Amino acid sequence: MIKKPIKNVLWVCFGNTSRSPLALGLSLWLKNTKYKEELKEIHFDSAGFVNVFKTAQPETIAYLNTKNVDFSNFRGKIMDKELLKKQDLILVMESYHLKRLLRKFKHVKNINKRSFLLLDFAGEKENLDISDPVNFGIEVYNEVIEAVERGVIKSIEKIIKINKGDLAPE
Repeated sequence: MIKKPIKNVLWVCFGNTSRSPLALGLSLWLKNTKYKEELKEIHFDSAGFVNVFKTAQPETIAYLNTKNVDFSNFRGKIMDKELLKKQDLILVMESYHLKRLLRKFKHVKNINKRSFLLLDFAGEKENLDISDPVNFGIEVYNEVIEAVERGVIKSIEKIIKINKGDLAPE
């Protein structure tokens, strides 16, 4: 079961360069605009299994710029046991990576009760995986941006409800 209140949220994708930094940037945008009061006590972070590029992808940075979120100084990170132990909620982009996370970090206390697919946690029922858009062109990237944004918004609204006691934790 998710610890209540949710204070620490980690967004996870494979390389921590496109999807999870996008989710992080969008959550910071919501924290600084629409949900200032509701999210003021929540810390958001992102990580990956590897970090090939070290920075966010140009498409991610460009999209976040449209939301007035400056991500030019973002540096990706690789998740580890210590980072995962601190999280109340871990939201992953693909089912394969969720399985990998649960297998690789099975000794982290309650990892299986705090880790979910982003779109599943957001309440969607179909097409729950958000594939990696790197090297697939802007059309694919735009589809990924839409899915991540939809998932982040719905997940943050759910987190707010859980923290207010309006919704039981998973």
